[in-house]
Amino acid sequence: MAYTETDLEITVDWLKDMLREKSSVADTEIRDLIESCVLELKIAGVQGKLTDPLYRQAVKLYAKAHFGYDSDSEKFLKAFQNLRDSMALSGEYGGGASGL
Repeated sequence: MAYTETDLEITVDWLKDMLREKSSVADTEIRDLIESCVLELKIAGVQGKLTDPLYRQAVKLYAKAHFGYDSDSEKFLKAFQNLRDSMALSGEYGGGASGL
């Protein structure tokens, strides 16, 4: 993966705040969401680090789409997909037309 264990733990804590989740009971689910998002981004050709603000935004949108935001899950999923696709086409994140 493109992250260290420390980066992952910091991201779990950060994402818990973003999801307004206070209980440690959800830590495993949140960790799984982060890892799933990283893999989905990788499949799309997006390379990045959990410390990058835009990469973190993709993780946040992915998590909100899959973590109990039922009324808005489609909105968050569409926003994630749009960001993922834009990042995949960007030369800065390992995709598309670098230098054009």
